[in-house]
Amino acid sequence: MNQPALRTSSGAVWLITATIFTAVCLVPLVAIIVTGGAAASVALIATVLLACLLTTMFIVRFTMTPGTRQLRWLAACMLSMAVVALIAMIVCVMIVWTSVRS
Repeated sequence: MNQPALRTSSGAVWLITATIFTAVCLVPLVAIIVTGGAAASVALIATVLLACLLTTMFIVRFTMTPGTRQLRWLAACMLSMAVVALIAMIVCVMIVWTSVRS
């Protein structure tokens, strides 16, 4: 809680890292969507959620007054993005794996 990114940051670092994180996560998710199959719907939902969370971060950054409240919202959105991406990847792998084993 005593991190500079949560106390004195302008919020730009959160937007930059979240944008890079989203781009990296979208590569396999879009590949799963293009490939099709049972996991495509999970990947599509995850892609939409990641885009919505990134958009929320930009809205928070440019509409809220600067301060710790804004930075905590940005951090919460970033953590939510990580959770969404991780769960989506695990579910997609489980779907594909069970279909291969059958």
